[in-house]
Amino acid sequence: MPEHAERLTALRFVVGGADSAVEMPAALQRYRPMVLREMQAVLDGRTLPIYEMLRYHLGWQEADGSPRDQSAGKGMRPALCLLAADALEGTEAAQHRALAGAAAVEFVHNYSLVHDDIQDGDRERHHRPTVWVQWGKAQGINVGDALRELAQFALQRAGLAGAPAASVIAALDALSAAGLEMIEGQYLDLTFEERTEVTLADYLDMIERKTGAMMGCSLQLGGLLASGDPDLAARLRVAGRRLGLLFQIRDDYLGIWGDSAMTGKSSDNDIRRRKKSFPVVYTFAAAGQPERERLRRTYRQSELSDDDVQAVLAVMNSVDAAAATTQAAHKEYQAFVSELDGCGLSPEGQREFGAVADFLLQREH
Repeated sequence: MPEHAERLTALRFVVGGADSAVEMPAALQRYRPMVLREMQAVLDGRTLPIYEMLRYHLGWQEADGSPRDQSAGKGMRPALCLLAADALEGTEAAQHRALAGAAAVEFVHNYSLVHDDIQDGDRERHHRPTVWVQWGKAQGINVGDALRELAQFALQRAGLAGAPAASVIAALDALSAAGLEMIEGQYLDLTFEERTEVTLADYLDMIERKTGAMMGCSLQLGGLLASGDPDLAARLRVAGRRLGLLFQIRDDYLGIWGDSAMTGKSSDNDIRRRKKSFPVVYTFAAAGQPERERLRRTYRQSELSDDDVQAVLAVMNSVDAAAATTQAAHKEYQAFVSELDGCGLSPEGQREFGAVADFLLQREH
């Protein structure tokens, strides 16, 4: 049995058990200080109050300007970028070149979060009021736009770190392409909320754009800026997109069955907003005709009551949507590990990417 298949079998045994929580892998923690320094360097000297709002969103300070001792979020995308560089080249020079890409993808990711919060009406992120709640929707849009522009400045710094001009241009193209795909995915996600009929193929296409594109870009930029090999970077991009599918499907699971105290979001929020997450789309496909028609009537309503939410959950339970969602996440896990096999990574890099995938498969927040 291949090594990745053995790992997958072992994971099937522990996921969902009392001891299923997994520690954040070292790779997701190791790079945080250097990414933070790089992002702060991009922001250095920018003093308008909008940058205070931006720093608040990033978790660097409170709304009143007082400092915080931690950044918001897991910092996963920049870590993936730097891990790809280390797994390919393993030199300080390669890591320094890739650091510009790491900062850029984190800026883009955070721009999308600020705009998502406005579009979704989310009032909290990481247990704090969102930017638009603090300063209004108009300024929230400005903060998101500023984050996107800062990503361009961040990525151009790769040239200062020694990356060839051709690699920097290719990286800028890759970032723009992935960013546009992410917007396409968000467009589809919003339109799905108004539709009762969304197939699993529709759903997978949407999340590959919305989440997979930027995950793939993170690995692609790391490979491109470290090695200068566009073909190798393209293979890493394919692997990263599968990791993005794994991340989103697990996120969908937590959006319904997760502990709200850990996720920071209401466990029934996705259902109330009529989001077509994996469990919902699967339930529509797997339920019998009478249950499916009841779901259609429920999802045609402009607002869902507590009783409606419980009715939807009952149908989900009847088709074991939780198990189906976990199985779908396992499938993407296996695909990711298989795709990595052809990317020429160091054994230690391969192991660390496996630890990241394990974490994403089992995470509780």
